Amino acid sequence: MWNDQSAVGGGFFNSPNQFGNVNTPNQAPKSGRRASRTAPIVIKQALHSGDDGVKIWGTEIQIVSIVARVRNIRMQSTKITYTIQDITGRMRAVLWLDQEADDDEKATPKVQVNDYVQVYGTVKTNKGKKVLMTFKVMPITDVNAITFHYLHCIHNKVKMEADSKKEKVTNNNSTFQSGLPANSMVGVTENTGSVNGLNPRQMMVFNLIRASTQEQGISKQDMYSTLKDRMAQVEFENILEWMCGEGHIYSTIDEEHFRATDAF
Repeated sequence: MWNDQSAVGGGFFNSPNQFGNVNTPNQAPKSGRRASRTAPIVIKQALHSGDDGVKIWGTEIQIVSIVARVRNIRMQSTKITYTIQDITGRMRAVLWLDQEADDDEKATPKVQVNDYVQVYGTVKTNKGKKVLMTFKVMPITDVNAITFHYLHCIHNKVKMEADSKKEKVTNNNSTFQSGLPANSMVGVTENTGSVNGLNPRQMMVFNLIRASTQEQGISKQDMYSTLKDRMAQVEFENILEWMCGEGHIYSTIDEEHFRATDAF
Protein backbone atom coordinates (compact mmCIF):
# COMPACT_ATOMS: atom_id res chain seq x y z
CA MET A 1 0.00 0.00 0.00
CA TRP A 2 2.76 2.43 0.90
CA ASN A 3 5.86 2.82 -1.25
CA ASP A 4 8.64 3.62 1.18
CA GLN A 5 10.85 5.06 -1.56
CA SER A 6 8.23 7.40 -3.00
CA ALA A 7 8.36 11.15 -2.72
CA VAL A 8 5.40 12.84 -1.15
CA GLY A 9 3.90 15.87 -2.82
CA GLY A 10 2.21 18.78 -1.09
CA GLY A 11 3.15 21.00 1.78
CA PHE A 12 2.92 18.74 4.82
CA PHE A 13 5.71 16.22 4.36
CA ASN A 14 7.98 18.45 2.26
CA SER A 15 8.07 21.54 4.47
CA PRO A 16 10.89 21.28 7.03
CA ASN A 17 10.13 24.75 8.37
CA GLN A 18 6.76 23.52 9.59
CA PHE A 19 8.16 20.42 11.23
CA GLY A 20 10.07 22.02 13.82
CA ASN A 21 12.18 21.00 16.27
CA VAL A 22 11.18 16.31 20.98
CA ASN A 23 11.74 17.67 24.38
CA THR A 24 12.63 14.74 26.59
CA PRO A 25 10.16 13.75 29.32
CA ASN A 26 12.45 15.04 32.05
CA GLN A 27 13.00 18.37 30.36
CA ALA A 28 10.80 21.16 31.69
CA PRO A 29 9.04 23.26 29.04
CA LYS A 30 10.54 26.70 28.58
CA SER A 31 8.46 29.46 30.09
CA GLY A 32 6.02 31.17 27.78
CA ARG A 33 5.91 28.26 25.32
CA ARG A 34 3.14 25.76 24.83
CA ALA A 35 3.96 22.08 25.32
CA SER A 36 2.20 18.86 24.38
CA ARG A 37 3.19 15.57 25.98
CA THR A 38 2.65 13.32 22.93
CA ALA A 39 2.08 13.76 19.20
CA PRO A 40 2.23 11.62 16.05
CA ILE A 41 4.97 12.60 13.61
CA VAL A 42 6.74 11.33 10.51
CA ILE A 43 10.46 10.60 10.41
CA LYS A 44 11.28 13.78 8.47
CA GLN A 45 10.00 15.82 11.40
CA ALA A 46 12.43 14.06 13.71
CA LEU A 47 15.34 14.50 11.29
CA HIS A 48 14.66 18.24 11.01
CA SER A 49 14.26 18.82 14.75
CA GLY A 50 16.63 21.18 16.52
CA ASP A 51 18.65 20.86 19.69
CA ASP A 52 15.68 22.01 21.76
CA GLY A 53 13.48 19.18 20.48
CA VAL A 54 10.60 18.59 18.10
CA LYS A 55 8.19 21.50 17.66
CA ILE A 56 5.02 21.76 15.63
CA TRP A 57 3.93 25.38 15.09
CA GLY A 58 5.76 26.44 18.24
CA THR A 59 4.39 23.61 20.40
CA GLU A 60 7.09 21.50 22.03
CA ILE A 61 6.54 17.75 21.76
CA GLN A 62 7.92 15.65 24.61
CA ILE A 63 7.09 12.14 23.34
CA VAL A 64 6.58 11.22 19.68
CA SER A 65 4.80 8.35 17.95
CA ILE A 66 6.09 7.07 14.60
CA VAL A 67 4.70 4.38 12.30
CA ALA A 68 7.38 2.92 10.05
CA ARG A 69 8.79 -0.21 8.47
CA VAL A 70 11.71 -2.07 10.03
CA ARG A 71 14.62 -2.23 7.60
CA ASN A 72 17.30 -3.66 9.88
CA ILE A 73 17.60 -5.11 13.39
CA ARG A 74 20.80 -5.23 15.40
CA MET A 75 20.63 -7.25 18.61
CA GLN A 76 22.99 -6.59 21.52
CA SER A 77 23.00 -7.75 25.13
CA THR A 78 21.61 -4.49 26.48
CA LYS A 79 19.77 -2.93 23.55
CA ILE A 80 18.18 -3.45 20.15
CA THR A 81 18.87 -0.97 17.35
CA TYR A 82 16.22 -0.78 14.64
CA THR A 83 16.58 1.01 11.34
CA ILE A 84 13.08 2.29 10.58
CA GLN A 85 11.76 3.94 7.43
CA ASP A 86 8.54 5.65 6.40
CA ILE A 87 7.60 7.56 3.24
CA THR A 88 9.54 10.64 4.42
CA GLY A 89 12.88 9.24 5.58
CA ARG A 90 14.94 6.72 7.56
CA MET A 91 16.47 6.79 11.04
CA ARG A 92 17.66 4.59 13.91
CA ALA A 93 15.49 3.68 16.88
CA VAL A 94 17.20 2.33 19.99
CA LEU A 95 15.33 0.19 22.51
CA TRP A 96 17.12 -0.52 25.79
CA LEU A 97 16.25 -3.97 27.08
CA ASP A 98 14.75 -4.63 30.47
CA GLN A 99 17.45 -6.65 32.19
CA GLU A 100 15.05 -7.58 34.99
CA ALA A 101 12.43 -9.12 32.71
CA ASP A 102 11.49 -12.72 33.52
CA ASP A 103 12.16 -14.02 30.01
CA ASP A 104 13.29 -12.89 26.57
CA GLU A 105 9.76 -12.65 25.22
CA LYS A 106 8.91 -9.94 27.72
CA ALA A 107 12.15 -8.07 27.10
CA THR A 108 12.29 -8.35 23.28
CA PRO A 109 9.45 -7.24 20.96
CA LYS A 110 8.35 -9.83 18.41
CA VAL A 111 9.44 -7.81 15.39
CA GLN A 112 11.14 -8.89 12.19
CA VAL A 113 12.70 -7.07 9.25
CA ASN A 114 10.06 -5.55 6.91
CA ASP A 115 7.40 -5.55 9.63
CA TYR A 116 5.46 -2.34 10.23
CA VAL A 117 5.72 -1.06 13.79
CA GLN A 118 4.53 1.83 15.91
CA VAL A 119 7.24 3.21 18.15
CA TYR A 120 7.09 5.70 21.02
CA GLY A 121 10.08 7.64 22.28
CA THR A 122 12.07 10.85 22.32
CA VAL A 123 14.39 12.26 19.67
CA LYS A 124 18.04 12.68 20.64
CA THR A 125 21.16 13.74 18.76
CA ASN A 126 24.02 11.22 18.77
CA LYS A 127 27.23 12.06 16.92
CA GLY A 128 25.39 14.60 14.82
CA LYS A 129 22.58 12.24 13.82
CA LYS A 130 19.02 12.06 15.09
CA VAL A 131 18.14 8.89 17.00
CA LEU A 132 14.79 7.84 18.42
CA MET A 133 15.31 6.68 22.01
CA THR A 134 12.46 4.20 22.17
CA PHE A 135 10.58 2.89 25.17
CA LYS A 136 7.81 1.00 23.35
CA VAL A 137 7.69 -0.95 20.08
CA MET A 138 4.35 -2.33 18.88
CA PRO A 139 4.00 -4.56 15.79
CA ILE A 140 1.20 -3.40 13.44
CA THR A 141 -1.15 -6.14 12.26
CA ASP A 142 -3.84 -3.98 10.64
CA VAL A 143 -2.78 -2.03 7.54
CA ASN A 144 -5.45 0.58 8.32
CA ALA A 145 -3.33 1.66 11.30
CA ILE A 146 -0.69 2.91 8.84
CA THR A 147 -3.17 5.06 6.96
CA PHE A 148 -4.68 6.30 10.21
CA HIS A 149 -1.26 7.39 11.49
CA TYR A 150 -0.56 9.61 8.47
CA LEU A 151 -4.05 11.12 8.65
CA HIS A 152 -3.50 11.70 12.38
CA CYS A 153 -0.22 13.50 11.62
CA ILE A 154 -1.94 15.82 9.14
CA HIS A 155 -4.91 16.46 11.44
CA ASN A 156 -2.62 17.18 14.38
CA LYS A 157 -0.48 19.60 12.35
CA VAL A 158 -3.56 21.50 11.10
CA LYS A 159 -5.02 21.70 14.61
CA MET A 160 -1.75 22.99 16.08
CA GLU A 161 -1.50 25.55 13.27
CA ALA A 162 -5.00 26.82 14.05
CA ASP A 163 -4.22 26.98 17.78
CA SER A 164 -0.98 28.82 17.08
CA LYS A 165 -2.70 31.43 14.89
CA LYS A 166 -5.47 31.89 17.44
CA GLU A 167 -2.88 32.49 20.15
CA LYS A 168 -0.99 34.91 17.91
CA VAL A 169 -4.15 36.94 17.27
CA THR A 170 -4.86 37.12 21.00
CA ASN A 171 -1.31 38.22 21.78
CA ASN A 172 -1.30 40.80 18.97
CA ASN A 173 -4.57 42.28 20.15
CA SER A 174 -3.26 42.52 23.71
CA THR A 175 0.01 44.16 22.61
CA PHE A 176 -1.74 46.47 20.17
CA GLN A 177 -4.32 47.75 22.63
CA SER A 178 -1.82 48.23 25.46
CA GLY A 179 0.27 50.46 23.17
CA LEU A 180 -2.50 52.79 22.06
CA PRO A 181 -2.47 56.48 22.97
CA ALA A 182 -4.60 57.78 25.78
CA ASN A 183 -7.24 59.20 23.38
CA SER A 184 -7.88 55.77 21.83
CA MET A 185 -11.54 54.74 21.83
CA VAL A 186 -10.87 50.99 22.19
CA GLY A 187 -13.44 49.37 24.44
CA VAL A 188 -15.55 52.51 24.89
CA THR A 189 -18.63 51.44 22.96
CA GLU A 190 -18.03 47.79 22.00
CA ASN A 191 -18.11 44.62 24.07
CA THR A 192 -14.96 42.59 24.61
CA GLY A 193 -15.96 39.53 22.57
CA SER A 194 -14.47 38.46 19.26
CA VAL A 195 -15.82 37.13 15.96
CA ASN A 196 -13.74 34.85 13.73
CA GLY A 197 -10.58 35.94 15.51
CA LEU A 198 -11.26 39.67 15.13
CA ASN A 199 -12.26 41.89 18.03
CA PRO A 200 -15.19 44.32 17.61
CA ARG A 201 -12.95 47.26 16.62
CA GLN A 202 -11.29 45.22 13.91
CA MET A 203 -14.67 43.89 12.75
CA MET A 204 -15.89 47.48 12.22
CA VAL A 205 -13.10 48.06 9.70
CA PHE A 206 -13.34 44.60 8.17
CA ASN A 207 -17.09 44.87 7.58
CA LEU A 208 -16.64 48.17 5.76
CA ILE A 209 -14.08 46.60 3.45
CA ARG A 210 -16.12 43.45 2.92
CA ALA A 211 -19.25 45.46 2.06
CA SER A 212 -17.56 47.31 -0.80
CA THR A 213 -18.79 46.35 -4.30
CA GLN A 214 -16.12 48.32 -6.17
CA GLU A 215 -13.62 46.30 -8.21
CA GLN A 216 -10.73 48.21 -6.67
CA GLY A 217 -12.21 47.92 -3.19
CA ILE A 218 -12.75 50.75 -0.75
CA SER A 219 -10.29 53.56 -0.22
CA LYS A 220 -8.64 54.28 3.09
CA GLN A 221 -10.00 57.85 2.97
CA ASP A 222 -13.61 56.69 2.54
CA MET A 223 -13.24 54.19 5.37
CA TYR A 224 -11.84 56.70 7.81
CA SER A 225 -14.50 59.27 6.88
CA THR A 226 -17.06 56.73 8.07
CA LEU A 227 -15.14 55.71 11.20
CA LYS A 228 -13.51 58.94 12.33
CA ASP A 229 -16.18 59.60 14.96
CA ARG A 230 -15.64 56.15 16.46
CA MET A 231 -11.85 55.67 16.49
CA ALA A 232 -8.63 57.63 16.33
CA GLN A 233 -6.67 57.60 13.07
CA VAL A 234 -3.67 55.88 14.66
CA GLU A 235 -5.93 53.04 15.78
CA PHE A 236 -7.49 52.81 12.32
CA GLU A 237 -4.06 52.68 10.65
CA ASN A 238 -2.84 50.00 13.07
CA ILE A 239 -5.91 47.84 12.44
CA LEU A 240 -5.41 48.06 8.66
CA GLU A 241 -1.75 47.13 8.98
CA TRP A 242 -2.50 44.19 11.28
CA MET A 243 -5.30 42.79 9.07
CA CYS A 244 -3.06 43.03 5.99
CA GLY A 245 -0.31 41.16 7.83
CA GLU A 246 -2.73 38.45 8.94
CA GLY A 247 -4.21 38.03 5.44
CA HIS A 248 -7.73 39.23 6.23
CA ILE A 249 -7.48 42.05 3.66
CA TYR A 250 -5.20 43.02 0.77
CA SER A 251 -4.38 46.19 -1.16
CA THR A 252 -5.54 46.44 -4.79
CA ILE A 253 -4.69 49.23 -7.26
CA ASP A 254 -2.46 51.00 -4.74
CA GLU A 255 -1.67 51.07 -1.01
CA GLU A 256 -4.79 53.13 -0.34
CA HIS A 257 -7.48 50.72 -1.59
CA PHE A 258 -8.41 47.43 0.07
CA ARG A 259 -10.58 44.36 -0.43
CA ALA A 260 -11.39 41.50 1.96
CA THR A 261 -9.99 38.03 1.38
CA ASP A 262 -11.87 34.79 1.94
CA ALA A 263 -10.21 34.36 5.32
CA PHE A 264 -13.47 33.29 6.91
